[in-house]
Amino acid sequence: TETPLPVLPTYTPTPTVVLPTATPTTAAESQAQPTLTPTPMPAVREESKPKEQAAVPVTYKVTRAPHMGDVIKNGSFEEGFDENGVAKGWKSFDNGRAAYAWEDDLMPAHVSHGSHAQLMRIMGPEESDRFVGIYQTVDVIPGETYTLALHGIIRSSTAGHPETPYGHRLQWAVDYGQPTDWYAVNNDWSKWTDTGWNDVPLDEENPPMNVYVQQIVPKADKLTLYIRGWSKWPIINSEAKFYVDGVALKGPVPGEEVVVTVAAARASGGEGMPTTGGRATWVPVLGVVLVLGFAFWEIRRART
Repeated sequence: TETPLPVLPTYTPTPTVVLPTATPTTAAESQAQPTLTPTPMPAVREESKPKEQAAVPVTYKVTRAPHMGDVIKNGSFEEGFDENGVAKGWKSFDNGRAAYAWEDDLMPAHVSHGSHAQLMRIMGPEESDRFVGIYQTVDVIPGETYTLALHGIIRSSTAGHPETPYGHRLQWAVDYGQPTDWYAVNNDWSKWTDTGWNDVPLDEENPPMNVYVQQIVPKADKLTLYIRGWSKWPIINSEAKFYVDGVALKGPVPGEEVVVTVAAARASGGEGMPTTGGRATWVPVLGVVLVLGFAFWEIRRART
């Protein structure tokens, strides 16, 4: 009897695990895959920007240098008259006991400059030596020479009358400093200078224009110029008209103090100015680090 052969175990090979091979990516699929996009850097906050501050007006006083000119204001009487008939910039005076008036006169025969003249009237004097006048205080430079100029005409109802010769005159005077008492100046005969003009009849046509010029050297930094018409005789029904124009006091005009305002821009900065090492510096740096780290992680994952 044959001994049966033993059954040997058969060799079964270990199955080989087949790893899937990478499938080539098509161009379309490559475009569909997400791409690496850098993270945008955060914007700097608005308050960290320097603020431009508005211009601030600056006011200061400036003294102008002296210059040659006329220190009298409204000497040609072209700048208007007040309600009482006195030219703007001037003040009036009279010593009473007569009727007085001040008017703006426009008759060309009475005007030497422009189209206006100052008219001063004395009507029906009750006493002798009646006066009507105007005055103005101006700034001058002591010791300097000034040229006074006056233009005018005297008309009267008694002009040429043999019993009242030189009955109406025009005079001027100066007083130094601020005027305190025009009445005292008016009564101080030593202060007054006669222009030498003679009166003409009220109805005379085209009377000649008189001119007076004189140099003055002020003793103080202020000077008051007085101009007055004078009726000598107490004639009840008489009338005198004194026309004055082209009044000037030419010489060095003191440097006047004026106020000047300019707009000066304040320097930018202050609140909101970023400091060194602040947020405006490290926020962009942190964003760059994060972007680079994310890119390296994506490359390593693709390789594994």
